[in-house]
Amino acid sequence: MKKIWSSVVLITLIIGVTSASFGATVLHQLGRSPFLRPPLKNVADLRAMVATSGPALKKGFERAGYPMLYPAFVEQFPTTKIEEIEIKKGEHLLWMLYRKNGKGPVRVAGDVTWDGPTSFQAFRFYLERNNQRFEIIVPYICGNLALRAITGIVPVARKIPVAKKNIPPTCQMAVTSKSVFCGEPVTVDASASSDGDGSVSAVTISMLDGRGKTAEEKIITTPPFTGTLTVPCDGEYTVRVQVTDDQGAVATSPACTQKVSGAKRFVPVAAVGFMHLLDPANFISVRGGLEYWVNEHVSLLGMLGYNFHIDGKQGDDAFSVDLLAHYHFSRYFVGAGIGWWNMDDDSYDAHQRDILDGNNIDLILQAGARLYGETDAFNVSVFGEARSFADSLDELHISTRFTAGLLFHF
Repeated sequence: MKKIWSSVVLITLIIGVTSASFGATVLHQLGRSPFLRPPLKNVADLRAMVATSGPALKKGFERAGYPMLYPAFVEQFPTTKIEEIEIKKGEHLLWMLYRKNGKGPVRVAGDVTWDGPTSFQAFRFYLERNNQRFEIIVPYICGNLALRAITGIVPVARKIPVAKKNIPPTCQMAVTSKSVFCGEPVTVDASASSDGDGSVSAVTISMLDGRGKTAEEKIITTPPFTGTLTVPCDGEYTVRVQVTDDQGAVATSPACTQKVSGAKRFVPVAAVGFMHLLDPANFISVRGGLEYWVNEHVSLLGMLGYNFHIDGKQGDDAFSVDLLAHYHFSRYFVGAGIGWWNMDDDSYDAHQRDILDGNNIDLILQAGARLYGETDAFNVSVFGEARSFADSLDELHISTRFTAGLLFHF
């Protein structure tokens, strides 16, 4: 008989526990079995609770029958939008996690209905998994995490973005000079280049020979996209700019190609002319030497000459050395300098020999005009010259010589 009563009592207890675990729960008061003490005051407190309660929350999801929801909770909670809402009397929750008297293991109350005297404040956020949205609430007063509702998510057709066609950049270039001396740099400025749908990422400046072969190249990756190239000494070259945008498109244009020439600083020169000495005498003057270009307007000439006496009662053959400075403008030039003149002639009287014999320093004036060719290539100029001894300027009728001739630049 005792065994029968014992079995009845055991069955009764099992039925009671099962009913308590899976039956409906009516809540009249919150805070007696809180998940966390003290109450939550703000979202920062909620996030702090979650950060320190990972194992307990994981166990709670498992006991509630939603273990698959915990990974979504861990992933989405840090960035989810948290709202503040009010739960009114009579509202229903699918389940709620709590701790008995705020201590011990996590427990689950299922099918919860709020029947308290007033509404209570709670945080709300959503989790998403497998096209379902899970509405989670957490009352301020106890921190008991609860599942309020599950709704389906209507899948939205994903728009496949159409790649926007990249527009190539626009190339612009300026070069400091079209004609410079070889071996010297020219500045290439591509700062006006642009890209309408992005930005310029690199500029390549190149020096190309007549066959299109690259003599020098530089890649500039930072604004203002300006660099220098050295002009070679063996002919005409082309400066070219290529612009690369942030999508890798490369562009150039006629505005980004320009011819440059490298003129030589040292140029061989020769002169031939007819010279007349006022005393009188006539000479054929032949000279040769070098011209050094200081810049595009100023040059210095050094020339050796032999002057053949061809007629006239005075004078003899003479050697000459000339040092001149020329100023060039358009196709014309003017110049001045000094010379050394050596001539000996016994036909002069004593006074004339005092002037003309031996070594004499000349003062020279020249002027001329280019008849053929350009300054950076072979050209021919006509020139006129007047020269007289520096120490006999008061007797110009004896010492002055006039020359007219041709000057050749090679």
